[in-house]
Amino acid sequence: MHMNHPANLLRFERQRIIPEGVADRVHETGKRVLQDVGIQIMRPDVLERLQRDGLKVSGDRVFLESKVVEEYVVEMRRYLHSAVVPEPAQEDSGRLTLSTSIYPLYVHDIDTDEVVSYTTERLVQMCKLMSTLASEGVRGTPPGIPCDEHPDLQQIAQLRIAALYAPEEMIAVEPTSAKTVHHFLDMAEIMGRRFDTLPVYIPTPLRLGGDSLDVVLSCLNRIKSVRVSSMPSVGASAPQEPFGALVLAVAELMGAMVVMRIVTQKPVFFRAAVWPFDLRTGAMVLGSPEHMLFQMLRSDFNTFYGHPWDPAVSNIHVMAKQPDAQAAAERAAIMVTGAFLGARRFGCAGTLGLDEIFSPEQLLVDCEIRDWVQRSIRGVWMGEEVVDDWVEEIAHGLRQGFTALDSTLDHYRRDFWYTRRFNHDGVGLWRSKGYSRLPDRLRDEVRRRIAAYNFELDAARRRKIERITSDARRAVSE
Repeated sequence: MHMNHPANLLRFERQRIIPEGVADRVHETGKRVLQDVGIQIMRPDVLERLQRDGLKVSGDRVFLESKVVEEYVVEMRRYLHSAVVPEPAQEDSGRLTLSTSIYPLYVHDIDTDEVVSYTTERLVQMCKLMSTLASEGVRGTPPGIPCDEHPDLQQIAQLRIAALYAPEEMIAVEPTSAKTVHHFLDMAEIMGRRFDTLPVYIPTPLRLGGDSLDVVLSCLNRIKSVRVSSMPSVGASAPQEPFGALVLAVAELMGAMVVMRIVTQKPVFFRAAVWPFDLRTGAMVLGSPEHMLFQMLRSDFNTFYGHPWDPAVSNIHVMAKQPDAQAAAERAAIMVTGAFLGARRFGCAGTLGLDEIFSPEQLLVDCEIRDWVQRSIRGVWMGEEVVDDWVEEIAHGLRQGFTALDSTLDHYRRDFWYTRRFNHDGVGLWRSKGYSRLPDRLRDEVRRRIAAYNFELDAARRRKIERITSDARRAVSE
């Protein structure tokens, strides 16, 4: 059997790491939290609306009866069941793809080797780089936020840069300003993107408010549903033990779901998660063993609310601030584990320092790690059928050398993955080539790729995008 045949892909299996009955107990305890502790509402108009609807309010907190919460959870499960359209069954090709993050505020400058704030020009250069990597299975752009723009215009600028300098299927941005959200959605529609769902990010613990809530409430006529999300950190913004942290997570998510369902009259759904926090460093620590395990816990737990089970991990966030050994080791460990468990898409490529730094050098390393892992899960093709008589083939090899055999020359390229960027030379050849260093080769490739960039958006859409950008700038300045 050929080694690339899907049936020969190597695959690990894992047991669910959440014990039987724990999800039920977390859910029930979360409802008690909402009934006894409540959730803080940070917008007075929302609080007034809840009071008019007969909910129990004290100060700026709303208290929800367990029966009411359960009714909305059942409704959410029905919505998830009806909204998820199963993808047509396809053979697993074993192909792995990467996507970048839209959140970095800084970029690793390959000329100075310093981490510097993203500007419009720097983001343009990184979008050009991303454009050249589309054929290598890299998706998602722009990989950062231009900090030289007004906060209300940053996502407009992100979307504009991505539209002008990257293929449209790679554009991945979301609105964050209520003042410019309609300009953003207009621009997105020009690029063929329609936002049927927008997120509300909860300022944990047990609070509902912030910019994302303002965005959603300002454009309800343009969306069909709402997703609520939170990031409680164990030992910091949530209890240390995962059980207690999950209780807090589902309490704030269920509370936000009920409130948003009442206020928006739209379907609302959530997926609970907890995040690792190291009290010694005072930071959320991604790329750690706990982060990987919490990803698994998230998938196991959320089947309780109607989400499909996925045993794999696919988030390769790490805390390393530079494209160094730490970044490569942690990302390789996560990607190997995820791919052998069945993950085929990995997010946060090229992203360092949690999600604050984008490194073009690291992105190329991630591509190489991805290719190494992709080759590994394809297993080994024995090749027995290549030769009719292996005794004669071995005798032939002894006479003239195995390198010159047709069976070697015909199949070597298929049997062996050859790295594009790492060095597999022997020491002698490496020395004869001048002791080339990986960082130097990567930086040269980044420069070559940016210089080779050739994408150009059509003139009609470019004019519309520039007009919307001008309108947004006027709206912010008024």
